[in-house]
Amino acid sequence: MAYVETFCLLFFATFIFYWIKRPRIGLYPIIGHTYRLIYDAENFLKEYRKKYGEPFSLYVFGSVTTFTGVDSTPEVLRNSDVFDFNTGSNKLFPIADVFKKFTDCTPSYMSRVVHEHVSGKISVYTSRMQKELVSGIEKFIGDCKEPKVIGNIKETMSRIVAKPIANVILGDEGAKFEDIIVSFTTPERELEKMRFAPGFLLFIPSIYKFITMIPLKFGWNPLTQRRDLFVQLCKPIIEERICQRKQLGEKYIQKDDLLDCFLSDSGTDVIDKSNFNLENQSNKLDYGRRPELRNELYEEQLKIHNESNGYLSTEDVNKKMIKLDCFLKESFRYSSDIATLPHTVVGDSYTFSNGTTVPKDRDVYLYSNDIAFNNKFFRETSNEFQSKRHITSFSNSTTVHSPATKVDRSFITFEGGKHACPGRFFAVNEIKMCLHKLILKYNISTESGKIVSPITMSSFKVLPSVGLTFENRN
Repeated sequence: MAYVETFCLLFFATFIFYWIKRPRIGLYPIIGHTYRLIYDAENFLKEYRKKYGEPFSLYVFGSVTTFTGVDSTPEVLRNSDVFDFNTGSNKLFPIADVFKKFTDCTPSYMSRVVHEHVSGKISVYTSRMQKELVSGIEKFIGDCKEPKVIGNIKETMSRIVAKPIANVILGDEGAKFEDIIVSFTTPERELEKMRFAPGFLLFIPSIYKFITMIPLKFGWNPLTQRRDLFVQLCKPIIEERICQRKQLGEKYIQKDDLLDCFLSDSGTDVIDKSNFNLENQSNKLDYGRRPELRNELYEEQLKIHNESNGYLSTEDVNKKMIKLDCFLKESFRYSSDIATLPHTVVGDSYTFSNGTTVPKDRDVYLYSNDIAFNNKFFRETSNEFQSKRHITSFSNSTTVHSPATKVDRSFITFEGGKHACPGRFFAVNEIKMCLHKLILKYNISTESGKIVSPITMSSFKVLPSVGLTFENRN
């Protein structure tokens, strides 16, 4: 009887505690505000941000989570020694554990390599990327003399942009293998298979992660097959390059791809599985708002096409595609997640400039909607899609625009601070080149001809499962 009374008292005390704290932390004991976050995140977070300011904390999925807004988010991005993104994201999905056996590269090393040998060599890669993109568009979309509906546009675009990426990483020799191209598009889907743990277990994160990790504990890793395929196909290429290095010595001319970069840094002359790393990249494209916008983008691309005789230069992509670049940046802003980029406090604690303190191990999400649709940056039209929003025109006929690669307080698609994505220059250039070719060749619309909003899943957005219609302009 004493045990029953003790349990009842504890339950009653817990109920009272959470009921008292409900305005700031949770609405119901144990569950807190989880239900509203899952099913009405956009309105819910906006309501609490307006009511309590920022940062604010909520009791969701069995623990307290803090959300930072437009003023406090820069503090998170600046203090990466206190707020760790890798720790925060690994709680949602153990991506670090999945990749651990495939790479021993540190994040700082990979960041340097991408900055110096990918983004830093865009001018070298432009012609190769253009060639591969045209080839992919012809293969996966085709001529479209009759309107053609592509149902899974995400998968199709992934296949198109995969070959230029493979070319930059593995060179012409590696990019000729179809199996390797497929390997750059499938890891994301294969990793999704590991997300079979019921969502309600997020209330007990340790159990959720344990169940998610079961396949790894039994030796099944979705990337193992891809790694073995890379070894099989790339081993002869690497052996040939190592042989050339030995024969030519200082006369060896380094090739413009990441494979040669890794060989130079490793100084190896032995082929081993540990020398192979699998890196997956994906891009999301957002196209189609209004007919007059499509016409403006077409006119800009046609002018550039005629001036360049169909062969884009780096200057064409970087400096001339102003309208397309601003359209792309507005698309990023408009399609950003409601709250994203989970960080975990790894220091003892942190006190924000307004006096709010978050303790060690607290998960902190960036309330990106508060930034992307804030009147402070975008005035009363912040909730409208305006393709020319990032262009400023002056009376002397000059214009200045804020490029899609620029990170600042109003744009965190590529994060910010010293950990801003180093590959954003390459990614944006590839997307612009791809869109350039698509806009010139096709009229593109949804099957219904109407704008379809993204699907909201809790605080995240995913592409809607609708097809796009492609029709040859000629």
